[in-house]
Amino acid sequence: MSKETLDANLVPRTFATASPLVCQGGDLPGSRDPGFTLVEVLIALTLLAVSLLGLAMLFPVVIRMGTQSRVASETARMAQREFDQIRENAFSASGSFTDMDGNAVDVCLGSSGTSCGNSLTAAGDIDFSVAPPVGYSVQLADSSGQQYSVRWNIAVTANESKKIILAGKPINPPGGLARAVQLQTLVAR
Repeated sequence: MSKETLDANLVPRTFATASPLVCQGGDLPGSRDPGFTLVEVLIALTLLAVSLLGLAMLFPVVIRMGTQSRVASETARMAQREFDQIRENAFSASGSFTDMDGNAVDVCLGSSGTSCGNSLTAAGDIDFSVAPPVGYSVQLADSSGQQYSVRWNIAVTANESKKIILAGKPINPPGGLARAVQLQTLVAR
């Protein structure tokens, strides 16, 4: 290529410009302006509002689940604490002892085949539908004031061991769900 050809190629070319009413911002005639239409903005806002409403509806569910989880954990903690004390004193000579909360706790004196305490369901679980037996149940409270019923049944086995079944259940828990936590063990002399 010669220098004249290159110089000819570098000569600026002029273009006819369209009227500002037809073409704006350097767009070609007939092309759409960049941006959103009012309908697109309304659809996006509607989707955003529905999404935020859905998220807002989750907050009460999460709070309720957190409360139920706290109550279930506290039920297990209360039951385990009482369970440990009963297990340690299962063969008390007097047949009873005073727990850490000052409650009188009975541990069933008797011979093989004797069963004492809260009645059991057909499935062998503590029956919370009956009145709590004196000496075989305590009512405890956590730091928030939530009340818990802890009940137990002790059966003396053929080899003079004791089978302890203990369950705890919150009384009038927030959210209404009250699941019992049940523990059991066999204690030998």
